[in-house]
Amino acid sequence: MKKTAVASWPDPSDRKPAYALVANVDLVVVRFDDQVSVLYGRCAHRGALMWDGYINGHNLICGVHGWDYLYETGVSEYNSSERLQKFTSWVEGNEVLVDEDEVAAWERENP
Repeated sequence: MKKTAVASWPDPSDRKPAYALVANVDLVVVRFDDQVSVLYGRCAHRGALMWDGYINGHNLICGVHGWDYLYETGVSEYNSSERLQKFTSWVEGNEVLVDEDEVAAWERENP
């Protein structure tokens, strides 16, 4: 496991998508209350950057075409066959961390 910081804590702002890049993979970081979720950062529809989107209820909405994904799971509320990969993430001290090895392995399988 290679711990890699993707954001400082308590940033990003609550329910405001933030961008991170790990192992050449675009990620979106969403803080909600005292929890955090790190998802693949490109929309399954057309590849738009999800950090450019917004939160509506429990959904992360793509800012380009309005596709939705539950920010806690990455699964689309509208169509459960569409999803963004969710990566293991945690807060340690004042950093939001992911396992860079996990992200890199996913990238190798999903170039």
